[in-house]
Amino acid sequence: MKTSEWLKTHPVKPLTVAGDCSLQHAASLLLDDPEGRDLFVLDADGRVCGHLGFWHVATLLLAKLRPTLSLRELIERITLGSVADHMDDQVMCAGVDEDIDDILYQHDLFQQHLDRRVEDIPVVDEQRRLLGVIRLSDLLRDAISTDNDPLTDEPEGGHKSS
Repeated sequence: MKTSEWLKTHPVKPLTVAGDCSLQHAASLLLDDPEGRDLFVLDADGRVCGHLGFWHVATLLLAKLRPTLSLRELIERITLGSVADHMDDQVMCAGVDEDIDDILYQHDLFQQHLDRRVEDIPVVDEQRRLLGVIRLSDLLRDAISTDNDPLTDEPEGGHKSS
């Protein structure tokens, strides 16, 4: 299945912000959307230029629990920084005509998920303008529902293990 088809059958409104947005506003967007885990930073032309994940924002905003930061450092870290100051500018994007299987394996999605805690894959056009997102949780649900039930499949040789 192509990403364009996936977006039609699994519509998800991506969470987006401008780079000059405050970290507090970014946190509000993430907290107001119960399924939102990733914010995509767009430039003035609507192109994806960065990513800010829920865990990264939470870590920044809860930094006061770290005894190594002084109160002044904490305030500077939270209030003086913008989304652009904290975003990851290495965003894995999928093209609109890519095959879903290629996204999973060619882009090493699972390694990126572990390293950066990315749960939404942005789908972009040729100019990197955001068209939608593919949620990792939706891919997992789809894989489970279309696959045989792995708990009842018999191993090779026809014998169930007990």
